[in-house]
Amino acid sequence: MVKILIVDDEVFARDAMAKIIARKGFEVLVASTGEECIKLFKNENPQVLFLDIILPDLDGDHVYTYLKEIKKDIVVYFITGSGFVFTKENAMKAGASGYLQKPIEIQELFKVLDDIKKKFGD
Repeated sequence: MVKILIVDDEVFARDAMAKIIARKGFEVLVASTGEECIKLFKNENPQVLFLDIILPDLDGDHVYTYLKEIKKDIVVYFITGSGFVFTKENAMKAGASGYLQKPIEIQELFKVLDDIKKKFGD
């Protein structure tokens, strides 16, 4: 089963995503800070990361850079409510697999989850 880590400090957005993703057959982990993300990442070794750009302690792009040093093949989708701060182009230049703008459209999330299933064969 593909393990997905969702990192978002907005409880409602994070929990809603977690429920949807779990219903689609993935194992889901959640974190609300960059530090919590790093700990879970090291302990649980998820294959996919949904990472908010603006976190209370660390910027998501810095967390991403750090985690890429640990696991080069991590699949990352940035999520953000402020597209003006970190754009889709920034995400792609950084090497992310995708970018989701908040509020996340359910059909867009379903498409990403289908792509993840295809990539990992689940």
